[in-house]
Amino acid sequence: MNRAPALALACVLAGCAAAQQPADAPAAATVAGAPTFDSADALLEALERSTDDLRDVRADVVYDRLDAVTEDRERRMGRLVLAQSPDGARRFGILFDRCIDSAGHASPQVQRFAFGDGWLVEFDDVRKQCIARQLAPEGSRLDPLKLGEGPLPLPVGQRAEEVRRRFTVALAPAPDAPLLKGLTGVQGVVLVPRKGSGVDEDFEEVRVWYDTRSFVPAGVVARLKGGDVKTVLLRNVVRNGGLDAASSAMLERGAPEGWQQDRRPWRKAQP
Repeated sequence: MNRAPALALACVLAGCAAAQQPADAPAAATVAGAPTFDSADALLEALERSTDDLRDVRADVVYDRLDAVTEDRERRMGRLVLAQSPDGARRFGILFDRCIDSAGHASPQVQRFAFGDGWLVEFDDVRKQCIARQLAPEGSRLDPLKLGEGPLPLPVGQRAEEVRRRFTVALAPAPDAPLLKGLTGVQGVVLVPRKGSGVDEDFEEVRVWYDTRSFVPAGVVARLKGGDVKTVLLRNVVRNGGLDAASSAMLERGAPEGWQQDRRPWRKAQP
């Protein structure tokens, strides 16, 4: 697995910034206690207002990828941790500890990623090696959760105007992906990157559904131009609940004692 899943899942976490709908959010109808927005613009405006007081997030995650050519499916399960400082700088950690292969065989497979200060570190327990990749020039401030800066763009913590400039946006139908069919009390948007918008060109369409009582993202389906499909499910989300020792350890980026470390500084992409 390359670093793309780590960034993709981190982008999902960007939506975990609000525990309740802000008082000045756009008007919405209420169905069984969950507000329902009558337009994509209304949902975007509500999401823009819901990202101010995030400190930390913990969640269980399921990441599923379907290969369009071979029709092989791989599913990984694990945990996510996000921490945000008062100035808005973000760190995240992802730990996968279980895998189900295309034949349906489950096995324990540990793989960990950690991001902070512009560096993404991948830990390989088998080889006792960590690879640190710098994702932006020294001195610049990269937020992999920001719209267009990660491989799975989401309209969270961004201005609604910017989202509309980079994507065509519409309300999404109820999720029908097998992994997401059990979701209730959610509403989503369909995002199609505009040509020349700077959004990762591999993506054809992204759909993200939010729990409209908390604005926590519950599920994502991303379709790539080659036909591959990435699906993410977040559950057992805890927002601003503090980080215990295990969660804090997931954010550590240093190489464990005795491990080899491969540091790869940022290099400007060539045309």
